[in-house]
Amino acid sequence: ILILLFYNQWLLATEPVAVISKLRGKVKHKMVSKNKYRDYAHLNTLILSDSQIKTKKGAFSRVVYLDDGLAISIYENTEVKVQGTIDNRMILKQVDLIKGIIRVNVTNQKSDEFILATPSSELKCKQCNFWAISDKIKGDQFIQESGYAELFNASINTTVELISDSTIISKENIAFNLIKTPITDTKFLESLMLDADEKIFEYKKEQHP
Repeated sequence: ILILLFYNQWLLATEPVAVISKLRGKVKHKMVSKNKYRDYAHLNTLILSDSQIKTKKGAFSRVVYLDDGLAISIYENTEVKVQGTIDNRMILKQVDLIKGIIRVNVTNQKSDEFILATPSSELKCKQCNFWAISDKIKGDQFIQESGYAELFNASINTTVELISDSTIISKENIAFNLIKTPITDTKFLESLMLDADEKIFEYKKEQHP
C-alpha cells in the first residue's frame, strides 16, 4: 500500500500542470530538478509544478494552466515559479513572482483560490485580472483590472483589497501605500501589451463576491 501511495504521488509530481501557449524572444525554462537555467523554452512546452521561467529583454511568454485556462502573461526581464497541485482533476494554483512584470487573468476557481506570492506579499482571488510588478528597490506593485482580490503582507500582518484605477505598493515592514495609478504607468503597461500582441485592457469597477 505504501509503495502504491508513493507511486501515485510520483505520478502527480511528474504530471504537467500548465503549458506555454505563446512565446517570443529568449525565454528560459528550468525544472525543479535543475540548478541552473539551461534550456530555452519553446511553444507548447509542458510545465511541471515548481518549474521556473525567465524572460530576457524584449521577450514575452504566456503560461496557461491545463484545467481551466488561467493565464499568466510574463513580460521582459521577469522570473516566475509556476506551481500546481492536482486534486480531483482540478489544479490548485500558485505562482511566485521572483522579479519583473506579469499580468494574471484568473478564471472562476471552483476549488481553492489562486495565489500569487511576491517577496513581500501574497495575493488571493477566485476571479480577477491584475498586474503585479516586483522590484527590489521600489517594492511590489499591484494594479487591479477587474474582479475581487485581497493582498496580505505578513511582515505587517495586514490585508487590503485591490481597488480599480489604483496601485497598491507593498514592502517589507512598511504599511501599504495606495495611490491612484499614474497615467504614465498605464501607458507603459499598454505598450508592453501592444509589443506582445496582447489585448489592451480597460479598467473596470471593482466587483465584490
